[in-house]
Amino acid sequence: MTDSDSELMLRFAGGDDDAFRQLAARHQRPLVNFFYRLTRDRFTAEDYTQEVFARIIRAKARYRRMAKFRTWMYRIAKNYWIDRCRERAAAPNMGSLSTPIREDEGGSRTLADTVEGESPRPADEVRRQEIGKAIKAAVSRLPEEQRLVFVLSENQGMKYAEISEVMEIPVGTVKSRMHAAVRRLRELLKDVYDGA
Repeated sequence: MTDSDSELMLRFAGGDDDAFRQLAARHQRPLVNFFYRLTRDRFTAEDYTQEVFARIIRAKARYRRMAKFRTWMYRIAKNYWIDRCRERAAAPNMGSLSTPIREDEGGSRTLADTVEGESPRPADEVRRQEIGKAIKAAVSRLPEEQRLVFVLSENQGMKYAEISEVMEIPVGTVKSRMHAAVRRLRELLKDVYDGA
């Protein structure tokens, strides 16, 4: 029988480093995916995940079994994400691979598109990729509080009650933000699906 996350965290707080390795193995991929959905950059997502684990290590003595470990971990991740957003808002924009470099007939081109090359693909694959990019772009355009709720629900599979604990807001507010996010995504993606 495997130990629960809370049991592993309590063992880690008591000095069992192997317990932390088990926790990290269980939660690394979901955390990377969480940050990837927010940043759309795999390396950044991995860096952010490592920082969350570092914060968990530093906070091990303060961990209490009052909430599920996963909820506590995602609260740390949410707070770290908000810190990064504040830093980016205060810092000058240096550009990235996703920064548009020119407008084409088919939309904007990015440095990443240029680096990846332009090898031909079957039409279905191209359309699937276009829809995927449109969805990612639309999610990135959501207001921060809606995007966090949407990603936690749709990509991390959390229930509204758990999101409520992570975000430290009432369940009704979670529902309201999710409803607003879905409505906004429908607006943003209307042309994408009308042209399908």
